Amino acid sequence: MSRSESRKPLIVVGVCAVIAVLVLVFGVSCGNDGDGDGDGDGDAVKEWQKSFGGAAGGAELMMADLEAIGGSCTAAGSLLLVTGTCVFVVQDFGAAFGLGPPTKRGTLIPQEDVAIELFIQGSRIEQDIEAGKEIPLTFGTSGGRLGVTCLSVGGCTLQLMEAGG
Repeated sequence: MSRSESRKPLIVVGVCAVIAVLVLVFGVSCGNDGDGDGDGDGDAVKEWQKSFGGAAGGAELMMADLEAIGGSCTAAGSLLLVTGTCVFVVQDFGAAFGLGPPTKRGTLIPQEDVAIELFIQGSRIEQDIEAGKEIPLTFGTSGGRLGVTCLSVGGCTLQLMEAGG
């Protein structure tokens, strides 16, 4: 074994150590918000992270994404008006080559008590929800189905909002 061959593992370890130190220094420096006050609250970095986080976070679930397939319901603006029971379908929205949004997200807020039934990617979730409680919805590219049953006489209203309210 030549002398240069026996040093290769040491060189690789040295390069890895240098990279680790650079990553550490870069990570610590990102904690400085650049305003010179030394508080390190990272406002500038947080904005930068938000811009990248939003790129992969998916799209907003819109009223147009909810297609009523059964029951008695109407959509008016951002409100779902349900009489008794209604079923909505979110169609497959996977774009060619997977270039579309990975998810569609929204929040439903019922004005009256409701029972919700979700079918998403082969899983079924059923739950009774009290009036005013937020229901976060996330549909993957294969879509899904949302069933709403009013637990009060006379129907119910649900407001569709952006994810997180």
